[in-house]
Amino acid sequence: MAGNGPPPKENAVRRNAVDLSHLEVDEDVPDKVKKLFKRDGYSVATQRWWDTWVASEQSKAFRATDWMRLQMLAPLVEAYFRRPGHNALAEIRQNESLLGATVTDRMRLRMNKAEKKDDSKPDRLPENVADMDLYRSLSGA
Repeated sequence: MAGNGPPPKENAVRRNAVDLSHLEVDEDVPDKVKKLFKRDGYSVATQRWWDTWVASEQSKAFRATDWMRLQMLAPLVEAYFRRPGHNALAEIRQNESLLGATVTDRMRLRMNKAEKKDDSKPDRLPENVADMDLYRSLSGA
């Protein structure tokens, strides 16, 4: 016996699809929001941490509130680099997790790589897909 329960419906449609439109690239966030306040007052390590976030794929979907969260986190990151401690690291990890820092975080948040949707028809169908127009013409329908 393959599994428990009734077999799945033949033409089942998933109705639990999640709307990810809120993760689209936000062009409205001004560049000044993406700059680290008082950058010269931070160590090179903290500046590199900030630059990594600015260049990350997930930051393209950040709103002003997300950038503010990183601004508030920067002094804690600076304190951690000056004197490493597990309490500061735990708080940093927790905040970064909410912003999609790791692969697991992005999977949990259902973040997809921002891709342009191409609505044009492909040149040919994939090998495992039947051409329904050809099928209809052959069946005489």
